[in-house]
Amino acid sequence: MWPELVVWGGTGNFKVLCELLREQYHILGYFDNNPNIAPEYRGIPHLGNWDAFQAWAQQPHIAAAPPHFIVSIGPGHGAVRRQLHEQIKAHGLKPITAIHRTAFVAHNAEVGEGSQIYANATVCVDARIGRNCLINTRASIDHECTLEDGASVGPGAVLAGSVHVGENADIYTGAVVLPRIRIGAGAVVGAGAVVRHDVPPNTIVVGNPARVLRVKGE
Repeated sequence: MWPELVVWGGTGNFKVLCELLREQYHILGYFDNNPNIAPEYRGIPHLGNWDAFQAWAQQPHIAAAPPHFIVSIGPGHGAVRRQLHEQIKAHGLKPITAIHRTAFVAHNAEVGEGSQIYANATVCVDARIGRNCLINTRASIDHECTLEDGASVGPGAVLAGSVHVGENADIYTGAVVLPRIRIGAGAVVGAGAVVRHDVPPNTIVVGNPARVLRVKGE
């Protein structure tokens, strides 16, 4: 019998996650606050919003044997991912870390609770992946990189050696970050950008070479 699991989030990231988990867990269903979310996905039911989750988690059979859980919310929402993780964990559910069977994760790399590493991604030696991070399909995290909590790396993006990515920062599809660069907390690296210099916190950069597009809130 596979261990039971519920997922928070029911959009695209959830669908990819289902492929990752389908041979490891029995997915009981998914929760999402979006009223327009699909009522089911491939036989997996939508179980309701946050209020429904709280009522569900308080049922005697759930409280007696809490299932596992993971938060499946995509890039741009690192802070939300982290907050929901802690709220669900506080109800007694057991967090997991999800790593696709085709991903390479070095034996001495560290991957934090609630993080997700997708198909054909690479996490090299001495890398440190925080909690609730996303490393998407074919992303490459080279030696001695650090991703702080809530950071995300998009499909096909490449972080060269010793890159440091701050909490809740997002690096989008096909971006390249050169060695020893620091990406500040909450920063955004646009798709296909080539980052040659440090990116300050909450700054959006695009292009090759990457240039500042704007600062969040300005």
